[in-house]
Amino acid sequence: MSFYLCGLAAHSQGRLFVFYDTECPICQKTTKRLQEMYDKYGQNVAFTAVFSTKSLKKSEIKAFAKEYQFTLPYVIDRKHKLVKRYDARTTPEVVLLNAQDQEVYRGAVDNQFFGLGKYRPKTTEFYLQNALEALTSGKAISPTRTEPVGCLINRRKSD
Repeated sequence: MSFYLCGLAAHSQGRLFVFYDTECPICQKTTKRLQEMYDKYGQNVAFTAVFSTKSLKKSEIKAFAKEYQFTLPYVIDRKHKLVKRYDARTTPEVVLLNAQDQEVYRGAVDNQFFGLGKYRPKTTEFYLQNALEALTSGKAISPTRTEPVGCLINRRKSD
């Protein structure tokens, strides 16, 4: 199965790649909000969590999914094909594509975290949720880019 075509026919409004790491504390704290978005928009947008840690085992992802009640479809991208294709640098980092495979939003899930170890007690900007809402209702997405905050992806030397 191709990374790039999985589930698109059933999800004609777009595709979302979420670069993720089971060990990243920001990913762990973002999981519930991502799951809520998947539950709301997953019928219209194909969600894929992309785990790019070379040594990560499926059993570790399954344990993470069980602990955090995380049901997003996922791929393990050990060779960094998706990391390279979308130039992902951080976890969590999201890339939202429209039905024409054009990038319409990239960056943070929301503004809860604004630096490593720095976070707001309450999220005030819901970047991804707003982008998904705009995409699925045919409206313009704004902002189209934000700065993701999280754990750096250990990119392969050839990346």
